[in-house]
Amino acid sequence: MRRATVLLAAAIGMGATCGTYSWHNFSNTQQVAPEYMAEPKSLDDLVRAVRLAGENSRRIRMVGSGHSHSNVAVNEDVLLTPTGLTKPLTLVRSRLKDPNAFGLVRVQSGITLRALNQYLDTQNLALQNMGGYDAQTIVGAAMTGTHGSGLGYGPIASQIVSMQVVGEGGTVYQVEPTNGITNPVGFPGTQEENGSIPVTLIQNDDIFNAMTVSIGSMGIVYSVVLKTDRKFWLDERRTLMKWSEVNRPGGILDRLMQGLPIDDSAHPAEHVELQYNPYAVDGDRSVLLTTRTRYYDRPTNGDNVRGQPLTGALEGLVVGTSFVIAAIVNTFPATVPGLIETALKQQVDSNGYVSDSYNVFNIGKVNETKAIAVEIGFDLADARDVIERAFQIADDLRTRRLMHSAPGAIRFVRSTDAMISMAQGRPTVVLEVIVLQDVNGHEDLLRYYEQTMMEEFGGRLHWGLDLDVIQGEAWPRAVYPRWDDWLAVFRQFNHGTFDGKVTDRLGISVRPR
Repeated sequence: MRRATVLLAAAIGMGATCGTYSWHNFSNTQQVAPEYMAEPKSLDDLVRAVRLAGENSRRIRMVGSGHSHSNVAVNEDVLLTPTGLTKPLTLVRSRLKDPNAFGLVRVQSGITLRALNQYLDTQNLALQNMGGYDAQTIVGAAMTGTHGSGLGYGPIASQIVSMQVVGEGGTVYQVEPTNGITNPVGFPGTQEENGSIPVTLIQNDDIFNAMTVSIGSMGIVYSVVLKTDRKFWLDERRTLMKWSEVNRPGGILDRLMQGLPIDDSAHPAEHVELQYNPYAVDGDRSVLLTTRTRYYDRPTNGDNVRGQPLTGALEGLVVGTSFVIAAIVNTFPATVPGLIETALKQQVDSNGYVSDSYNVFNIGKVNETKAIAVEIGFDLADARDVIERAFQIADDLRTRRLMHSAPGAIRFVRSTDAMISMAQGRPTVVLEVIVLQDVNGHEDLLRYYEQTMMEEFGGRLHWGLDLDVIQGEAWPRAVYPRWDDWLAVFRQFNHGTFDGKVTDRLGISVRPR
């Protein structure tokens, strides 16, 4: 076995290392020592790696930037890293149905959101929406169902309109919706950068909607074409409220649940999220309302720094001393409601923070805190019940000394056709629970939320953040109406080569380990 592995690594080349390196994710919740690792730098590298892996009965997967806490990317045979596939690519417009289509951008799969945003800015373009972090790769974020907030905008994957995927045997597919951007008449059947590589065009809604959120299990993505927006700015406002006010009849929550704008102004915010104190203070829970309003000309009002004076410095202090905060939580749990209340108050910003869209979407330094989170998606119609149940869970767990150490968050996502996205087929409210990793019992707390919300509300877990609570097919089949359709596409494009720990855990691997 060892000799075969060495020979395979030598055949793949591209800097492949055999048994000398291990890989771990950002939060150190996943570690793996694969038989070998490699850094592909071209489509040809990917084709060779996938073909040789299949010929040698090895499983192959490509990690993103390691920001999933779950084992969604993990594989112990062949593990590819995306750091050699980070470039913008030429979009050959003569291949399109509409050569003048606006906002289409083609990039390699390993480009991070940060680098992508910088590139788009040079083109006077912008992502339509994004989550609160920009270190993920575009495809890693899409494949796990990552999203932003705003009922007018779907998950990250909703911005993908075409993708080139290396499938079994090294076959390259260009996958698009049935009415895709590419003109099938006259399609040359070759890859743009290397005309010697054949490419099979597939324009099929079911295949596309299965592959855009496929948890990396239907092939290795080489490139994607994104539908972007023209450059815009965001004016972010943060207001501290009480849950009783947010929840009043005809109030903010009612409007969101009815799909109405947040207010009746001529230019209402399009991106809305809530942070909340899991614990009541003076008989009510505090809620921080964040609204982000987009403008295509830069507003002249507002500040260019988020939050109150010294907010940035305090965030840096939190990142550097999270272990101290965790020690306080562990030793003096009665102080936690007040600590979280202070954290919410510090973010209040009524003057507004105005900047380029990608700067405002990214929540900044606090992303580097030693913490992990789970996210659970629900039907928007259940938003009120879900939030109030989350309050109850926090109180119940507190009696067991399982404490929160950060505000919870509520986001809103437009429905999508991606078959196993949290927002599949319905407008979605997403609950995020975040805990410092040095807090006692933090994983027990997070798993309790996952398990309880799955059982009581049919919650759909974020594939990249699930702490391995999903075991077997029963849960996904129960909550995803199109699970069997997704599984059929999975079986069509994966004959075992793209299995991994996540497919083993779901019980769907072709060659389980």
